[in-house]
Amino acid sequence: MRFYCIFRESSDPQMVRKGLERQWRQVRRFTETWPSGPNTIEHQVQVSESASRGCRAEWQEAVEQGIQLFRQGAIDAILFPEVDRETRNPVISIPILNLALSAGVPVFFAEEELHLDPGDPDAVNRYTEAMAKSCAYLATMVRKCRDGRFDRANSDHKLPSNGRMFGFDIVDGRRVPNLAQGEALRGAAQITLKEGRLAPAVKYLNENGFRTTYGKPFTTNTLRGLFRNRALVGETVIDFREKVVVLHHNPILDVAMFESLQALLDGRKLRAPRSEVFYALSGLVCCGKCGRKFESTKTGANRYYYRCTAHCGEKAWRKDELEWEVHEAFSRYLERRESQKECLELAQKSRAKLEEDRDQVARDLETNMREWKTLLEKDLAGYPDILISDKKRELMAERQSLEQRQARIEAELEALPSIDPAEVEMALSELAKPWQLANTGGYCVPSPMSWERGSAASAKWQPDTERKLTDEQARLLREMLLKLDCRITIRNRAVFISGKLPLVSSRVKQTAS
Repeated sequence: MRFYCIFRESSDPQMVRKGLERQWRQVRRFTETWPSGPNTIEHQVQVSESASRGCRAEWQEAVEQGIQLFRQGAIDAILFPEVDRETRNPVISIPILNLALSAGVPVFFAEEELHLDPGDPDAVNRYTEAMAKSCAYLATMVRKCRDGRFDRANSDHKLPSNGRMFGFDIVDGRRVPNLAQGEALRGAAQITLKEGRLAPAVKYLNENGFRTTYGKPFTTNTLRGLFRNRALVGETVIDFREKVVVLHHNPILDVAMFESLQALLDGRKLRAPRSEVFYALSGLVCCGKCGRKFESTKTGANRYYYRCTAHCGEKAWRKDELEWEVHEAFSRYLERRESQKECLELAQKSRAKLEEDRDQVARDLETNMREWKTLLEKDLAGYPDILISDKKRELMAERQSLEQRQARIEAELEALPSIDPAEVEMALSELAKPWQLANTGGYCVPSPMSWERGSAASAKWQPDTERKLTDEQARLLREMLLKLDCRITIRNRAVFISGKLPLVSSRVKQTAS
């Protein structure tokens, strides 16, 4: 029988890994052992295409070429190396095989010794059965491979795969620092800590000819991910489904330098913007009309503004004016700490009173139950019915009243804020400390929008204090806004600030202004 053989590889690397040699062995063994011999390979074609893709254009073209050769009398059948290689997407592969069967071309699979006869109505069913067996085998193989990877890491303390990482070589399944790359990483880490950003370190690596494991130049994102990997301090962490396995090996960076890098990367957003003027609210202000960010801009000499990036119509704010308004809003917020403390203490006192009342109701219910038992004993002892009935009605009414009161107290307890005043006071005190240090200049805190009202009333009016923050106040303002995860929204010249107040054991939503 003369065969037209279709070999397929999903990628060029598979060809390098001798995938074609295996397919040739399968085909040669089939032609030598198939009983209708002598069997020969008259034509062959090699396709490089993934079997799991939604389109199998090259494979379909190869099958159609085999159909043409069959019609010309050049071949007797189409031969594939094995079912497994063509079953990754049966929705695509079955219709293409049907093209050959509909044209009267017999189809063979060498490894499974499967013959699909065009005249057999169950030919496709037998193919799907073989496909199901192959898929079951693949599932078992994947499970065993996963178990083997876990055992290799957990028991043998070796890498489960040979995934490369810049700075290391793999020797006998373990990571060993590469001297040149390790020295380059130490230099990049020192530059990053000195400059406070990643860009100079990226430039240093690229200018010295170093590339990533994919052969591409370094970027800030790739270097950030590399500096986040604990393998640099000798701990390769692998998160398996069963548990997290840590493989220990020689480090590239010492722990102190690695932790300094983490602190820098974590606090990256706390850095001052790289500008000739410090914009305390850069990246924190949003437009209330369109939702876009406000950007910092300069329109002339000493003319600095915050404006909407979408230019939606919301008026721009002078830099000093907006920063002053936000700063004053926070100052007023912190000055209210005493009143907030008193409110919370009052709520705590109310909780104590309600809990006392709840305990008293519980004791009254127990007394009522004891009286019920006594009444029952009297009833059994033959007391007059009229006395028993009156006492029953009295006890029933008392019990219903106590249960209603108990339910009301429980509802009031649930409605009270579950906040410890001591924790709130501690958090507010810590929050206020740096603010008090920054506001020791003796200026008077104006009421909201007093400057605008005064300006409208008299063109000659001037504020008592220049509406401009010092550098110390501006930097402290930005640090505090970032720590509280604050969002500043501007709508129709009104400023709204919302954020989070960090407590000792919980977090409470607060609104600054």
